[in-house]
Amino acid sequence: MHSSYPERVALARKRRGHTRVSLAQVLGVTDRTTQKYEKEGAPDSAVSQLAQVLGYPVEYFSRQPQVAVEVDGVNFRAGRAATRSARDSAVAAGVTGIELMQWVEDKFTLPSIVVPSFEGIAPRVAAQLLREEWGLGTKPLPNLVQLCESRGISVMVLPEAAMQVDGFSLWYEGKPFIFIARQKTPERARFDIAHELGHLVLHRFAPVDDSSAVQEREADEFASAMLMPESLLAEYLPQNASVDDLVEAKYIFQVSAFALATSLHKSGRMTDWIYRKMCIELTRRGYRDGEPEGMGAFELSRLFPQVFTADKGGAVTAERIAADLAVPVDDVLTLMFSTRLRLVQGEGMAVKHGKSGRPALRVVR
Repeated sequence: MHSSYPERVALARKRRGHTRVSLAQVLGVTDRTTQKYEKEGAPDSAVSQLAQVLGYPVEYFSRQPQVAVEVDGVNFRAGRAATRSARDSAVAAGVTGIELMQWVEDKFTLPSIVVPSFEGIAPRVAAQLLREEWGLGTKPLPNLVQLCESRGISVMVLPEAAMQVDGFSLWYEGKPFIFIARQKTPERARFDIAHELGHLVLHRFAPVDDSSAVQEREADEFASAMLMPESLLAEYLPQNASVDDLVEAKYIFQVSAFALATSLHKSGRMTDWIYRKMCIELTRRGYRDGEPEGMGAFELSRLFPQVFTADKGGAVTAERIAADLAVPVDDVLTLMFSTRLRLVQGEGMAVKHGKSGRPALRVVR
């Protein structure tokens, strides 16, 4: 008898970074058997072992799939430099993330989605237009996770098995999602979020195909203009800025020293010769492999701590969400920035009740 769904077997395998062959070896079965599990579902007699090996509750495999995302339809920040296993793991985590946000949306009223489409518009112009749309002017950007959340974009963290992809974004049923890896520096994570935001506004309706390399360049150009507008560069940095000028200014923009140098060079505010000298000196000071005296901490969500409050069903905890979704608690915590804090309504949170009677979550920057 088969009460498990083949899609769940495939998702659990991919999330844990297994191929069908490696999973078959761990289970002690043939490759053909694992293929059959993913076509017809695993027999009830095999589900317990699958759950144990893949670290999922038994109930996960019999929970009807609600979300489907194809790996070939996603632009990954790292492109083909990431292994197929990492890309599969990222998308599988993304499926759980979408299910998680569906759970949240069922319990709470989320911020309205304010993400315009700038398809066909030059990336730098699109960045300027989005700044205007969001009322940001030309000032340095605040916490990007919370900024995106306040405009209705769900931002979540990828697991270790998917770190190679750096990040990806997608629209699913009219809702925007950004998934980021946090294996490098907080400055790099900010740029990655801005990059994925670029995909959301520039490439919402564009297919992912041979043009993906062009889309990646456009998203990079958007991110640079969003984080470091030329008018702001001119305000804070002189023409042909010195290394010390640049290191001081990067704290204002909260970007990496190399990203700031590249923006200055591309905007014409730094000559080729000065830029080459700058890159050599930054490498000598350790900025190629990290970000000395950088931000110190990754930007965190403001929305998820607000979720861990009380609703009519009782206290909201990661354990409760995991039980409802039939996924491991650690998977939920990873997606939600490892948030465990349960806040009590009325302690300065931006939580109110909407017309639906559900608590309304409002992210205040």
